[in-house]
Amino acid sequence: MSRPNPSKFDARILRRGSRSIAAAPILVVVAFGSPASAAAANGIASKSAAQVVSTAVKASAAASSLSVVGSVTQTGSTVSLNLSVSASGMSEGTITINGGTAHVVELGSVAYFKADSAFWMENGGKAEAQLLAGKWVYGPISSSTFSSFKGFLSPHAVIGSFFGGNGGPFKKGRTSSIGGQAVLAITGRGDANNGTLYVATTGKPYVVKLEAKGSSGRGQVTFSHYNTPVRPSKPTGAINLQQLSGGGGS
Repeated sequence: MSRPNPSKFDARILRRGSRSIAAAPILVVVAFGSPASAAAANGIASKSAAQVVSTAVKASAAASSLSVVGSVTQTGSTVSLNLSVSASGMSEGTITINGGTAHVVELGSVAYFKADSAFWMENGGKAEAQLLAGKWVYGPISSSTFSSFKGFLSPHAVIGSFFGGNGGPFKKGRTSSIGGQAVLAITGRGDANNGTLYVATTGKPYVVKLEAKGSSGRGQVTFSHYNTPVRPSKPTGAINLQQLSGGGGS
């Protein structure tokens, strides 16, 4: 039986895994269509459904930071997210895909990544799982290995992943409260776009929650902690992926 060689790691394995993570939030785009807009203490409820969606998406994408938590199931694949991301290059969180969990930390120009055995078995193989399961690796986020992470490590990227399609038509629903925040429900019509977007009606018109229940996907995701500083800690004992891969890391 061949044994993993810690002196030479194929960075393409991590790159493939990072791409599957980066694509994960997009699962919801089809489920709701392309929600976008918003909430404002004075007047969001008076706008048309399409204007509310558009306003909320723009406001949320422009936030300095936010947290996104939830899960979505589509075509037999379940993705769970627990991320705190910022526009300043400071982000962290976990993503679980079909039972395999990966932890990601962004500290400026450096990305850190740690995944469990189930993740490596799914995206690499037994050798990779034996070598790297439960261990932090790091490298320049600008490298091809880690660049896919940028697709979900900022408010603009996260909101764009969820609400970047061309959905609709939309219908305004009732007002209610989620976690003490007054919200307006916007419903997507049609089987593929069947879902509900909840937009704050006080303060900034931020996206608060998305419920997807169409043929393209089911699940719910909440958005919170807007403009709250994200201060991840630097992982200790991390392995330099460029050295591990023989100096290239690309």
